[in-house]
Amino acid sequence: MSIDDSRRADGAAKGSAASEASTGAQLRKIRLSRGLSLTEVAHQAEVTKGFLSQLERGLTSVSVPTLLRVCDVLQIGVGELFAYPHEQVMEGGSLIDMGGEGVAEYLLTPADTTAFQVFRSVIEPGGGTGGSYRLDTTIFAMGLSGSTRLIVGGETRMLSAGVSTSFSGQTLHQFDNPGTSVSEVLWVLSPPLLRVARGPA
Repeated sequence: MSIDDSRRADGAAKGSAASEASTGAQLRKIRLSRGLSLTEVAHQAEVTKGFLSQLERGLTSVSVPTLLRVCDVLQIGVGELFAYPHEQVMEGGSLIDMGGEGVAEYLLTPADTTAFQVFRSVIEPGGGTGGSYRLDTTIFAMGLSGSTRLIVGGETRMLSAGVSTSFSGQTLHQFDNPGTSVSEVLWVLSPPLLRVARGPA
């Protein structure tokens, strides 16, 4: 691992831990505002009460599919958990938590951008989403550095620097870093992720 990789990995780890704590606190606040108990939410989200308690206290990471299930139970979109930047010119972006292990993600578009969202993921070796999931959006992905394995509908697409792909977020997908150095990916989502959960059709 190079010095730059080491710094990015350290930043990803620290950023991920801080984001988990913030996300957990938001989930707890929303749960209490809904008048729901830990037991109720845990049961509906198919997790244990102990796991949900640790998540709310920022003591554990959560896979993307599990985080989305908790959001569904609380009737929020995962976009509700983001800290939206207001600056029109940013450096680095705003740290967010989309779930996953060993992944730090940054929102690069300001709060008033409504047509699309841009994220940057910094993924440690072995890090990833922890499972497959769907999103109500169209996704463009481009590798910035390292090597990221993106699996879309069972098809593997390897993203290295400058390599891009696009797909429907409704297709089951997941990503991870199978390499030995940190990888980075730029994501463009259109339309942006919902802040309120979509109700029954």
